[in-house]
Amino acid sequence: MNPDSKVMQALALAADVVLVNVLLILTSLPVVTAGAALAASHATLLELINDEGSGVVRTYLRHFRASWKAATLGWFIVLGAGLLLAWEFWALGRMDGWGALAAQTGVIVGVLLLAIWAVWFFPLAGKALPFRRAGKLAALLGVGHLPRTALALVFLTIPALLLYLDPSIWAIWLAAMAILGFALPLYLVILVIRGPLSRVA
Repeated sequence: MNPDSKVMQALALAADVVLVNVLLILTSLPVVTAGAALAASHATLLELINDEGSGVVRTYLRHFRASWKAATLGWFIVLGAGLLLAWEFWALGRMDGWGALAAQTGVIVGVLLLAIWAVWFFPLAGKALPFRRAGKLAALLGVGHLPRTALALVFLTIPALLLYLDPSIWAIWLAAMAILGFALPLYLVILVIRGPLSRVA
């Protein structure tokens, strides 16, 4: 079969996405490195889409090292704020009255704002931007390109939503996530946001 054919190119791309997924899982295992892993994954997938880079592993590790500081700080913010918001939602759920319901609504809004920011922050951190600049641009791009952000969030929530709708598929779900379930949504996210993202120097 011709290696330049559309089928072979698609298979090669699929293999690269699977490899990114494996690297993402392995480099996220210490938990504290998950931010750099997400940034490196976004950056590597962007290079795959643009037909750049010199090998998935080498490209991934290069971006992992370059984005480490900013991405890790951003990850701690997302993780800490996410845990705090989750605890507040749980605590408010144990209370009665309209006040608690209004407060829960506020917490949901906080989660959405955090997600909007995170959707753009890690791809920007993957471009080796300083934390302050990546954080500011993530807020501006997240709101300024809200339709793209919303679609990206849909792609990111699909895996969790599938498991929520049918918990009996957990074994198949775990296998799919181990193969490409993390990297594939990120790949779709990059396809959605790469226009504005590519214009950031």
